[in-house]
Amino acid sequence: MTGKKEVNIGTRLGSMIFDHFIMTMIAMVFFIPMMIKSFLNAFTITHEQTEMDFGGPLLYVAFFGFALYFCKDIVNGRSIGKRTTQTQVVDNNTGQVASPLKCFIRNIFCVIWPVEVIVTLTNPSRRIGDRVAGTKVVPYDPINVEQPKFDIKKAILPFAISYGILLLFMLPFQALKPAFSKIGYIETSYNSKESKELEKLFADSLGQNLNASVKVYDKIQNQNLKYISVIYMLKENYLADESSSDQLRQVTDQLLYSKYPKETFTGQAKYVFKSDGSMQVSSNRIGTKISKTKK
Repeated sequence: MTGKKEVNIGTRLGSMIFDHFIMTMIAMVFFIPMMIKSFLNAFTITHEQTEMDFGGPLLYVAFFGFALYFCKDIVNGRSIGKRTTQTQVVDNNTGQVASPLKCFIRNIFCVIWPVEVIVTLTNPSRRIGDRVAGTKVVPYDPINVEQPKFDIKKAILPFAISYGILLLFMLPFQALKPAFSKIGYIETSYNSKESKELEKLFADSLGQNLNASVKVYDKIQNQNLKYISVIYMLKENYLADESSSDQLRQVTDQLLYSKYPKETFTGQAKYVFKSDGSMQVSSNRIGTKISKTKK
C-alpha cells in the first residue's frame, strides 16, 4: 500500500537541495527590477531629494519570489524538486494529497533549512515542518493516491499568509529607517538667473576643484525661505578620507553662505566623484533646518 512506502535518504536530500536551488533562483528573478533600479540610480545624479528607501516600492515585488518559496509544494504537494524525484507531500493521517495550507505550514520551517536537512537524515519522510503540519513525504503514486484538480482558490490563502509574514518581517527594518521628509519647494518659483549666478560664483572661486550645478527656488510651501540644491562634481576624490571631505564641505558652505546667509534658505548638497567604472556620492542638508512639510 502507498501508506507503507517510504522515500530513501538520497532521494529526499536530492529533492531538498534541488528545490532550494531552483526556488532561490526563481526568488531572485523578482529582485531583478529592484537591482536594475539600484544600478541605474547609482550612476544617475539629479537634483531630486534622495533618501534611503531599502529598494522602494520594488521591494514589495521582490517579496513575491520569497512568498513563492514557502508555497513551492501547494500544487498537489509536488514542488519542482519533488516532481523531478517522483515524490509527493501527503497528509500523515489519511495518506491523501496534503492541502495547500498544510504544504505552506511545513515550508515555513525552511528558514532553518540546515536543521531540517539534519533531521531529514534521521527520518527522510518527516522533517520538523512535516511534524508540525501533519504531513509526510512519500513516493509519488498516482494510482493509489487520488490527484485532485488544482484549486487556485485554496492556494491564494497560503500565498497571502506567506506574503504577509514577509511584510511583518520588514517592519523592524522600516522602523530603523532614518527619518526623512521632502522639502516642499514650489517648482514654478525656479530662479534661473540666481541659479546661474551661483554656478558662476563656484566656477570663479573653486573651478579648479569642482564643477557646480545649482538650482535655486524662491519659494517653499508654508516657509519664508528659498530652496537651493547644489551638485558638486569633484575633479579629485576629496571624499576618500574624512578630513578632506570635511574641509571641502566647509569651503563650499562658506562660499554658499557668503551669497545666501544660512537663515535665508534650506536645501541639499551632493558631492560626486566619478572615476572609471565607479562613483562616490555624499550628500547633506544645507541652510537652515525647517519643520516637516509635504511636497
